[in-house]
Amino acid sequence: MSAKSHYHLKTIRFGEELLPKWTQLLDIAARLCPVSEEVRRWFSRFAAGSGVDDSRAVIECCTALRAQLQEQRESLEANLRRRAKDEQPRQILAGWFYALDTMIQEAQTCRTCSWVVEETDDIAADDSDGGDITLRRV
Repeated sequence: MSAKSHYHLKTIRFGEELLPKWTQLLDIAARLCPVSEEVRRWFSRFAAGSGVDDSRAVIECCTALRAQLQEQRESLEANLRRRAKDEQPRQILAGWFYALDTMIQEAQTCRTCSWVVEETDDIAADDSDGGDITLRRV
């Protein structure tokens, strides 16, 4: 990952909380950690787009991944490190822990949880096709 790779990540709003940019990579965290297939699928769906789920499922998946991140922290940092004094792995892990803690806290206050994956200005600008619209009679 380049030093500015996080600028291409989408913003995720979980309930009313804006999560760190690294949150979209929680699906990668779930693939790197020994968690159940159910947890992996949940984070894959979470990172892919907006959604709604039962708060119990959110708490279970976030708690399971958080525990494994904590247990695997040193090896994850080593795997994410590009050079000897690279601080980005610590930033990524800190973002993941903050996001998971926030999601767990939010999920404890409601019966269902929703999240919105928002486009960033960089991505929205890249997806532009010039604004031309073609209508066709059917």
